[in-house]
Parts: sequence; C-alpha cells; structure tokens
Amino acid sequence: MIHYRDRDLVIRSMQESDARIFTDEETAQGWNADISKYLEELKDQADGKCISLTAEYRGHPAGYAHIYRAAKDGPFRETGIPEIVDLGVLEKYRRRGIGSRLMDTAERIAGRYADTVCLGVGLHDGYGSAQRMYVKRGYIPDGSGVWYRNRPCTPYDTTYTNDDDLVLYLSKKLPCAQVPETGCHINKADEGAERASAADAGTVAALACELWPEHEPEPMKGEFESLLSGNDAAVFLYRKNGEAIGFAQCQLRHDYVEGTETNPVGYLEGIYVKPGERRKGIARSLLLACEGWARDRGCTEFASDCELTNMESQEFHRSVGFREANRIVAYVRKL
Repeated sequence: MIHYRDRDLVIRSMQESDARIFTDEETAQGWNADISKYLEELKDQADGKCISLTAEYRGHPAGYAHIYRAAKDGPFRETGIPEIVDLGVLEKYRRRGIGSRLMDTAERIAGRYADTVCLGVGLHDGYGSAQRMYVKRGYIPDGSGVWYRNRPCTPYDTTYTNDDDLVLYLSKKLPCAQVPETGCHINKADEGAERASAADAGTVAALACELWPEHEPEPMKGEFESLLSGNDAAVFLYRKNGEAIGFAQCQLRHDYVEGTETNPVGYLEGIYVKPGERRKGIARSLLLACEGWARDRGCTEFASDCELTNMESQEFHRSVGFREANRIVAYVRKL
C-alpha cells in the first residue's frame, strides 16, 4: 500500500525483500545489524499488530518505521496508545526530509487508533538528531524517568550502560486524530490515497455514480458497504483538503484473466478522478495503492480493462505501464 508519494519519495508498506536490503546497508555503515528484527516486525504486520513502512527514495529503500496499534513496552504498555517503533534512515539518505515524512505518515496512521502517540528514544549521541526532531515535533517526556531494558531506572543507581537499551519515553497529543469512536476526521491538510472503510460507502458511492451515471446512489452505497466489509476487495479514496476527489476499486480475481499466468490476480475494477483534478498524478497514486494492496495478498500480476471506445482510459492505462493483452467484441441475444 502507498501511504505517501511525491516526486522523489514513496512511503509504502514494508516487504520482506526490504529486510535484507536494510540489514546489508546498516552492516555496511558499521552497525551491528540483524535481519531478525525486521522479520519479527514483518510478522507482527502480518498478524495485524503493526503497520511497517518503507521510505523509498528515487527507487531505493532509504528508511523505515513501524506503528504498533498499542505500545509494546515501557510506561505506555497496556494503555492502548499506539507506539512508533524503530524509526531509521540510512546514513547516505539523511538530510533529505525522509525522517520527517516518515513521522508525518506514522502520526497520521497512529491517529486512526487514538488521539495520542508515544515512542522511546535512546540517550547517547547516536540518537541526537532523533531527539532534536521529536522535541521540535512536540513530543514531551512522560515523567517516568529513564528506562533500561524495559524497566524504569532506580535513582542514583550506577549500574546502567548508555547503550541502545537506555531509553526515554515521550508522547504527543495528535491535534486531528481520526478515532472512529469519537467521529473525528482526518487533518484537512492531509492529501493522498488511503483505504476506505464501510463507513465511507456513501462517499465512494457518490464518486462511483459520477463514473457510472447509469447507477443510483442508494443501491450503490449498499453494494459498497457489502464490498468494503469483505476481504477480497478494496477501495481507495484520494482526499484533498478533506474532500474525496477520486477513488479506485480493486479486487482479487480467481478466475482466468486475459493475458495473465497466475492466480489470483489483482484487478482494477474502476478508477475515477473529478475532472478539475486530473493530470496531477492522482489516478497514478490511487493505482499504486491498489497494486500495493494486491501485492500484499500475494499477487504478482495486476490487470484491468476498458471499453474499446474509451480512448481516454486506454491512454491512461498505457501511460502507467499496462500492456494491451487482447481485444474482444461481446455479443448477446435474447432467449
């Protein structure tokens, strides 16, 4: 799934292949890197415990972060507050704003679960830039003092080592969290593609009726409520200044799809951007989100179709890298 995209940077769901790249790169930096850390976090992502992010700079994995739905350790454990864990940017990609973008994305994700987010930061100078960034972003210490190996340090005890396990915990109130129980909304400054839920069915249906005007909004809303409650389909909305201006619908197809060799195949069922917002990369962002969703479900191919007379759609498909697989003429007669 694509969580953020600009000209140079894409923040997407972490994949298993990223684990080896980050481990090798950090070893080359002189760090004591261990791939098992990433594999454990990827397993937690598969189990629904966290969302793991990879920041890809000009096509190269450059940084990472993990957002746990509930804090794993420290003073925020069992509070239900989400925790940002293991934020890092490879040394050769620093000073490009990647860490800040990862934090923006992580905080936006955390805001779906609570109005507060927490994290822990090491105390030695290797964490100096992270310490400064967190303070500038409004994080404050929780008041429990310094922790070592998941236990609070005893005052005046001299047995602790200033290593990666010596941690200060911080938290931040998220000003515009989207917590479902409270009915809060996404920060209106946010812009991008994100997955829709069943609660968004009405919004999706309104856009879908602009794409398919032969349909009525209410029946369409019911269809999307059902679709968004299942596991074999997804819809992504693109919001700008709080308004949904585009959507894409995708699903898994288990039957044969023209030109493909695998099963299941990710399939683009529909994509639409409001006329005044076109040719700004929005449709491409929605498509990338759909492809990421299908890839996360094991698909290695992604397909689509359009009418032979829809030249605008054909142009879009070619521009984003689809190749034409076949042309057919469909026939029907009444019995």
